Amino acid sequence: MRTVSIFLLLMVSVLFGQDDVLVLDLSGWVQLAFENSPDLDRSSADLFSADAAVSSSKSFLWPSLTFNSSAGHSWSSTPDMTGGYTDTDKSSWLLSATLSQEILASGGSSWLRMSGSRHAREASRYDLDQARLELTMDVIEAYYGVIESIGLCSTAEKALNRTNEQMRRIQSLYDLGAATNLELIQTEVQQSRDSLTLLQRRQAVANAYALLYQTVGLVGSTASVNTAAVLQPISVRTATNLEIDLSRNISLAAARERLIEAELSHEAYKRSYWPSLDAGGSWNWNNDELEFDDFTDKDSWSVSLTMSWTLFDGFSRESRIQSSRASVLRQQASFESLDNSLRTAVLTQQNDLISSIETWQLSLELLHQAEEQLRLSMMSYDLGSLSLLDLLDAQSGVSDAEASVESAITSSLIAEARLFVLLGQAPRTGE
Repeated sequence: MRTVSIFLLLMVSVLFGQDDVLVLDLSGWVQLAFENSPDLDRSSADLFSADAAVSSSKSFLWPSLTFNSSAGHSWSSTPDMTGGYTDTDKSSWLLSATLSQEILASGGSSWLRMSGSRHAREASRYDLDQARLELTMDVIEAYYGVIESIGLCSTAEKALNRTNEQMRRIQSLYDLGAATNLELIQTEVQQSRDSLTLLQRRQAVANAYALLYQTVGLVGSTASVNTAAVLQPISVRTATNLEIDLSRNISLAAARERLIEAELSHEAYKRSYWPSLDAGGSWNWNNDELEFDDFTDKDSWSVSLTMSWTLFDGFSRESRIQSSRASVLRQQASFESLDNSLRTAVLTQQNDLISSIETWQLSLELLHQAEEQLRLSMMSYDLGSLSLLDLLDAQSGVSDAEASVESAITSSLIAEARLFVLLGQAPRTGE
């Protein structure tokens, strides 16, 4: 199935003219991760096991029918009055069928356990949904790590291009005697610094891609991200007005289901003080020969109604009740602890999201100011009222501002996804 999915994605890439290179947006990377994740397979297996447990817990609703048959032959020798032996042999044939039906087991404990198994199955289903959300979050972080590294690499290329242009200009002026040797050296140093930064950024892109491939299970792939499909952060107003409702949090819902299951299990153990009631019936046929001519004369029927009541079992019952009570207290403490931590985490994450969006908006303004400052610095340098070092500093300011914008936008999108995951909502993976 995984190979087929990847092949289809490759075919789509070819049809859309990607030259056999798999180019995916965020939703595509998430889908690949779903196809290749062993964690999802494990959670799916847990859900399958929980579903089987529910089916097993409902078995008491149906009667149990057992059929038995046996055949035997025996030989014996006994001494007689004459001093000899009398040989005898005997055959036996037996057919029997037994039907039993539980009417009430320990005051209805079977019904409680069946209900508890259903809640355990719901908890497993929530675990699978939570595993999907966590995997989606891992892919989002790795994906935006690639987007950020590509953006930073692009800003490094722009910085190097500006420095190269400045280097050509200074070299021309130096050849004409209008620029000093110091200015030429300063520009060469800046050019070397920008070249080194570009190399480091390119290495960061390769590392980010390696992490993304590992996250989605495509180690050694040559697929790339679609940088044209990057989302834009939501507004501060939207982030502020997000409804903080933990009722949809999947982890909390799973913990709630497990708490209910523990309470039902505890109640079932408490019902062990009550008697049990069963109904049964049986049919039996036996004969010394396998002949069915007088079949009805050799069989017998019986029905029964049985009540059993355990009055004392060496305090084993009390131990099970106490253990189940401890499980309830443990699940209740886990649920309350998770609820408190989630409320704190959601409020903190919402503040982080608002702060990230404001930082992104501020970085855009700082970039505009840095570009204006560079324009003014170039004019001042041409008029001779500004040194080359100050001009190079203005260029570096633009490069730093561009890098800040790239980092701020990815930080905002990651913070948004984390908040959505905490609220139990699927984060945005595409428009």
